[in-house]
Amino acid sequence: MDPAHARLHLEELRGRAVWLRALTPDTPRYKLWLGDLVEFTRVVFGLDSPEMAAVREVLAARLPPDADETARVRDYVRRLDRLIALIDRFARRFPAPLTLVDQPPDGRSRPVS
Repeated sequence: MDPAHARLHLEELRGRAVWLRALTPDTPRYKLWLGDLVEFTRVVFGLDSPEMAAVREVLAARLPPDADETARVRDYVRRLDRLIALIDRFARRFPAPLTLVDQPPDGRSRPVS
């Protein structure tokens, strides 16, 4: 996967993560998002990569199934925060492209195509 495509995919994953906070723990939307994150990590970094190990570490730290709802929501939000931090860390490996600006003689900037 080329770096620009990888960065766009990470930005999209991060954007979706923001609204996942409003959902209850372990909804189908969260599970699909998490599957996308795991698949991205597998394809880009590999199954045995330190990045995949970091994802596994976040997912391994879970409450028992009989935990009360308040604890489950807190754990879910904390897990999302940790996964978002991983996405941010992954994104730093794929720098944003530079936008070059051409300055014509009249002094007004315009993007270069």
